[in-house]
Amino acid sequence: MTPVRIRQACAADATSVADLVQEVYRPFTAGFRPTALKWSADAVRACASSWLMAHTEDELVGVVHHTPDPAGHTLDALSVAAPWRRRGMGTRLVAAVEERALRLGTRRMAIALRDSLGANIAFFTSLGYRPAGPFPPAHHLYVKEIGARE
Repeated sequence: MTPVRIRQACAADATSVADLVQEVYRPFTAGFRPTALKWSADAVRACASSWLMAHTEDELVGVVHHTPDPAGHTLDALSVAAPWRRRGMGTRLVAAVEERALRLGTRRMAIALRDSLGANIAFFTSLGYRPAGPFPPAHHLYVKEIGARE
C-alpha cells in the first residue's frame, strides 16, 4: 500500500489544492453551483493554513478546508482524487480535522451538506454526524460531538 501523509497546506500548495477542489466539484455544476467552487488558487492562498492535504510522495490525493467557529469547528470542500476514493482518504482527512479541533478545545464539529447529495450525507452520518437543522438554501447543518466529556 502506498503511504499517504496528511499535512497542513502552505501558500505554495494553493494551486494544487484549488485544482483538486475544482476537479472534484465541477461535475456537479449541471445541477447546481457548488459553493466549493469559490476556492480559487488566490482564495486558498489567502488561508492556506486552514487546509489539510493528503498526499503520497508525489501525488496530491485529497484536501479539506476547516475553520474554528463558535457554533463548532467547521469543515468544507472535502475533495478526494477519483483513484483514491473509497480507500479511506476522506475518513482520514475528516479525522485529522477533528483531531485539530480537539487540540483547540473544540468539542463540536459542523458541516453544511446539500440535501440532494445522498452519498455525502451517508458518508458523514457514517462518521457520526447528525442533522441539526436547515441551512438554507438547500442544505442541512450536520454536527458531531467529539472528544471525551468531563
